[in-house]
Amino acid sequence: MRIQMRAAGLTQLVGASVIALSAAAPSAMAGGFDIQQQSTVFMGSSSAGNAAGGSIGSMFWNPAATAQYSGLNTESSYILVLPSGDVHVNSPTVFGRDSGEIGIDAVTSSSYGTYQFSKDLWLGMAINAPFGLATKPSDTTYAGSVLGQTTKLTTVNANPTIAYRIAPGITIGAGIQIEWARAKLRFDEVGGGFGNAQFKGDDWAFGATAGIMLEPARGTTIGLGYRSRMSHDFDGNLDQPIVGRASAVGSIDLPDIVTLSLRQEITPTMRLLGSVQWSNWSRFEQLTLTSPGLAPIGGALVVPANWNDGWMFAIGGEYDYSPFLTLRTGVSYEISPADSPEKRMTNIPDADRVWLSVGASYQWSDSITVDVAYSHIFVADESFSRSPASPFAIDQGPITGTIEGSADLLSVGLRTRW
Repeated sequence: MRIQMRAAGLTQLVGASVIALSAAAPSAMAGGFDIQQQSTVFMGSSSAGNAAGGSIGSMFWNPAATAQYSGLNTESSYILVLPSGDVHVNSPTVFGRDSGEIGIDAVTSSSYGTYQFSKDLWLGMAINAPFGLATKPSDTTYAGSVLGQTTKLTTVNANPTIAYRIAPGITIGAGIQIEWARAKLRFDEVGGGFGNAQFKGDDWAFGATAGIMLEPARGTTIGLGYRSRMSHDFDGNLDQPIVGRASAVGSIDLPDIVTLSLRQEITPTMRLLGSVQWSNWSRFEQLTLTSPGLAPIGGALVVPANWNDGWMFAIGGEYDYSPFLTLRTGVSYEISPADSPEKRMTNIPDADRVWLSVGASYQWSDSITVDVAYSHIFVADESFSRSPASPFAIDQGPITGTIEGSADLLSVGLRTRW
């Protein structure tokens, strides 16, 4: 009977997790192009406390959070992202039309499941879209089109985890990452819309997660989590107006991410939340595209990035308004890895940003909790200075200008204890 119950629990866990596959979409709204919004609960606190538990969605940042609750638990979140952005070209060397809106509305999602196998052992499964990007100028022939037109990156990441309580107040966790990704890059090879080139490709990559959860005193939880670096070599095709179609490989390096969080009880109904996150974006030195179709320029096209590491600092709080209703809020500040005009890309726009968030959870029944959250992201206006991606472009001098952006995010989630 015990074995049958465990098998049924695993079936429900996997079934709840794969829900995320149906709604994974590109939608980068964090420093670089990683997707910070992986749980409605933690979106409501601007990611404060995200590696220190509070919901099983915390296992995205810290696999030790798999061991929070007894029995079988699931959580799913769905987030609508409404970005807004414009690229303004002021370079004296080009005709200065602007991009118009470059943001693309998107929905992203995440699902989690955990199951306690014994007194000190838990297994879990998470399915997420950890990285993503989608930009396209309203005017695809504007002055910056040689720097990039449509750019899309979609990822789906399966992350089975295991957590073990090695002593009272000390839990460790680990997991593996199995990630599928698809990329699309379209740019004007010549300028003025006379020669658009496009690359499409997909790839699989593998990585790991690890973490620890400490409870040094009653009401205090400290979580430290790690997600490993991964690299994608997208196999696909490059379509060019003159050469035609040729096989191609696009390469990109994704960062290690370390998150340290605190969850501190202030009163029986109030908790202080905090997080610091480091992202190893200095790995992202360039985008590389190799293809026989690029033989006239040595077989490869290299777009330099040379980003720095990124940082996020978040603080927030939770308040139990009643036994059934919990309110939360938070603010976070992200330091962009693109810290100069030469590193800032018009098709991967990034700058320092501030998150302001509110959220709530309502316990519908003993087994069901409904979560909602809203965030507004203020993105700093920054300048760029980039050379065309293709050496065939008419104007080879740097194109300069400014990038403006902001975003609104709405999220709903469901947590269930089976």
